[in-house]
Amino acid sequence: MPDAPTPDDTTTRNEYQEKAKAALEKVKAQLDELRVQADLAQAEARDKLDAAIETLKKRQAEAKVRLDEAQSTGADAWKTAAKQVESVVDDLGDAIEKLAAEVQTAVGTAGTAAAKARDAFVDEWKHARTEREKLLDDG
Repeated sequence: MPDAPTPDDTTTRNEYQEKAKAALEKVKAQLDELRVQADLAQAEARDKLDAAIETLKKRQAEAKVRLDEAQSTGADAWKTAAKQVESVVDDLGDAIEKLAAEVQTAVGTAGTAAAKARDAFVDEWKHARTEREKLLDDG
């Protein structure tokens, strides 16, 4: 027959459960905060990406118009127009590369924020664990 819990056992159990519950609530709060940070980073990156893509599409269309115009010009003018198109295409390539780097940085920033939040939580969890373990050892 198991021994009936003493008042001290009940107090220790209740105190442990409160501390463990508080720790789990902190986990939930951290997860909620990470979700918000991830959503914000995604929205910011998506907005930047969408705006930049629209700008780049316009520049690409302008380059195509110049290329089409170059076909109907004389031999010397065609070469000049072709060089301009080459320059625009080079600029577009550079802009796409820069945009990709910005998106990667935004994603990386979100990852860094998540890592910091994780580290803060783990530190707090380990600190609180000591208190919880003490309750278990004393019980």
